[in-house]
Parts: sequence; structure tokens; C-alpha cells
Amino acid sequence: MDENRRKACIAIILAFSIPSKRITNRKRWVKDWISKRKKYCHLNLLKEIQLSDPKDYQNYFRMNIDIYNKLLSMVEPLIIKKDTNVRESIPPNQRLALTLRYLATGRSFEDLKYSAVIAPTTISEIVMETCKAIITVLKDRIQLPQNTEQLKSIANDFGCKWNFENCIGSIDGKHVNIKKPKNSGSVYYNYKGTFSIVLMAIVNANYQFIMVDVGANGRISDGGVLYYTKFWGKFENHTLNIPPPSCLTNTIEKYPYVFLGHEAFSLKTNLMKPYSRHDLTNKRRIFNYRLSRARRVVENAFGILASRFGVFQKPINLEPDKASTITLACCYLHNFLIENNKHLYCSRNVLITDNLETGELQIGDEITENVLTPLQKNPIRNKSANAKIVRDKYCDYFSKEGQVPWHDLTLSLFVSSFIDEILSTGFSKSAKNASSSNNLLEG
Repeated sequence: MDENRRKACIAIILAFSIPSKRITNRKRWVKDWISKRKKYCHLNLLKEIQLSDPKDYQNYFRMNIDIYNKLLSMVEPLIIKKDTNVRESIPPNQRLALTLRYLATGRSFEDLKYSAVIAPTTISEIVMETCKAIITVLKDRIQLPQNTEQLKSIANDFGCKWNFENCIGSIDGKHVNIKKPKNSGSVYYNYKGTFSIVLMAIVNANYQFIMVDVGANGRISDGGVLYYTKFWGKFENHTLNIPPPSCLTNTIEKYPYVFLGHEAFSLKTNLMKPYSRHDLTNKRRIFNYRLSRARRVVENAFGILASRFGVFQKPINLEPDKASTITLACCYLHNFLIENNKHLYCSRNVLITDNLETGELQIGDEITENVLTPLQKNPIRNKSANAKIVRDKYCDYFSKEGQVPWHDLTLSLFVSSFIDEILSTGFSKSAKNASSSNNLLEG
């Protein structure tokens, strides 16, 4: 026993008498080249681009320097960080620049680290924090009209620009493709065989979103996505403050104010959709064309979004809730840029327009084909008798008092089914050369 105690005492003495070796192979806090961020960061190059070529600067961020600085001043209080004793914080300017570049290109965080000189995990945090800040500061840019006067203003724009009076919004939705979430099974698996979340939107006559709802899983019944939104609850409960029916131009009869949708939605007194392609008359073709022409604003809004924000041009490699935040931030930026820089952000190169002299569809050169997948159009049969009457009234009006100067041209060159097919299944450059043919007139 005494021997064991002696050995224990010797061991303790030796342990305290031998100096501990300093650890020299400690893991680095940050890589050497990343620690030189101020020297290698892309912001240094941007300063040169800003001075020498403003157009390239705008292409980099999808906005010019004045609009960028305006946005920066808005989000800065929400994204600024304090320096610590260990390292300097990443400034708001670089946080916003990095986020906008990610949205504009869709480049991976691993790829962005080389131009931003920031670790991928930190980039992920910055992008999500900044997108949430963008949504917060721009929250007033997307909201349903709060009173009848605001809705009448939207209707006036639709009448002046798209020849559909008493229209108070165009409704549609798209699938935003994402990488398959872990352990999600087939929850996000859509009819096109990809994984997605759904973006539902209502757009005014100026391509601006007045309602967006994003995040529903792609597997959900496409026609039913609208019915899960807050908008639909207000619509069904009659709390949207829709104005009472009013007269259209050259009439004394009153017509309800209506939203416009496609075949996947229910026909309601205040929600119009096209006539079935299987039972078309000339009058119904004209109605379908007029509805499709006015409804094109929402398709154009989605087209602009996909063309300007490259993050939508391939599946978003983030969890669904984060992909929803990314999508929502882009929608708010879309409205912000239309409001502040419309002539450049929303140029004809990213729009589908129609030539009223020749009747041809003109597809913008910068439109990105088949990026946002359309909703599947499974026609919903339930229609109220009153809704049918309202649609027939509009149908008669467009063929008589509400006839447009290119009325006859419409019949000879366009049918709504052809337009809807182009809008819904992807934009084909061949549509630029669309001309009259018997099979098209048959719908």
C-alpha cells in the first residue's frame, strides 16, 4: 500500500513539474486569403465599373447606383453589425451587394465565396438576413388595395391599357423549382416531375404584384392553391371592399368588378375565366382573347421576375422556407424596381406584347423560356348560374359596345387558346411569326 502511494506521489510531482507544450497546430480562425477581404473583395472592382461603365454596374445588381444607394439606406439599420475584439464585421454595403448578386445570378454560395471573399456558411447567413430585411423595409410595396377607390384606380388602368374595364387584378401561379428537401418524400413533387414550391400572385395593369403567397408545396392540387391563400378567405367572405357594379363605356347596364384567372380556377361573379376550348363561338373567342390579353400582365410579371433574377433559372438549393424567403424578396424588389426604374428594369425585351396592326405576338429577346413552371390547368366545373350570366354579359359587350378597332384582326389572326398555350407552356420564339391558320381558329 505504501509502495502504491509512493508511486502516485511521484506521478503527481512529475505531472506538475513538466511544462506543457504549446499547441502549434491549432485550426485557423479564418483562411489567409479570406482575411484579406478588403484587398480582394469584388466591391473594389465595382468602384471602377461604376466610374467607367454604369450599364455594366446596373447589369451587375439589376439597378443603377442611385437606386442601389436608396435601397442600401433603407436596409442598413437592419443588417449593420458591430465589430468585435476578434475581427471586423462585414459592412452593410457588402452584405447588400452580395445578396443582390446572388439573386441576380443564382450562383452557389461556394462559388460566390471567391468574388465576395467570404466563407460559404457566412454567405448563407448574410443572404437570408438581408432578404428578410428587404422584405421588411419594402413591405408596403405589395399589399391588396384597402378600399374601393384603390380598386377603381386599378380597374381604370386595366381599361386604359388593356381594354378590359372593371378588371381589378390578374391572377396566376407558378412552380418555383427547388432541390428535393431532405426526408420530404414526394411532398414537394409536382406534375412536371420536379420539386417545387408554389408562388401565387395577383398583378395590376402595370406588372406590379398586389398580392403574393409563396411556400405551398408543389404536390398540392394546382387549381386549389389559390384557395389556401389569405386573399381567397377575404374573397369568399366578401371583405375585399370590391366596388359595386358600374357601367362600362357606351352602356347604361352595370357590370361587376372582376379578377381574371385561367381554367384552373372556379368561375365566380367576381372572378372570370375563359370559355372552354371545346365549345367556342366567334363571340366567345373574342371574349377569351380579351381576357387573355388583360391576363397577360401576370404572365409578363413572372417573365420579368425570371429574366431579371437568375436565382429562378435553376432549382434553388435551399430548404423550402428559405427558398420562400428568397422568392418573396425578389417579388418585393420587382415592385421596388418598377416603381423607381421601370424603363430599364421593365423594358420591352422582357415582355410579351401584341402588334395591333399585324396581330402578331412579339416575344422579347431577353425572355427566359420555361423557367417558372405554370400551374397545371385541370378545369374546375363548379360554376354558379349568376357567374355564367356575368361572363355572357361581358362576352356580348366585347362583341358590341366594347368592340376594339382591331376586332376583325383578332378573329383572323388570334384565338385565346393559342395565346394561353404560349403563355402557359413556355415562350417560343416561333410565336413571333404566328399567323392565321384554320387549326388555330378552331382553338
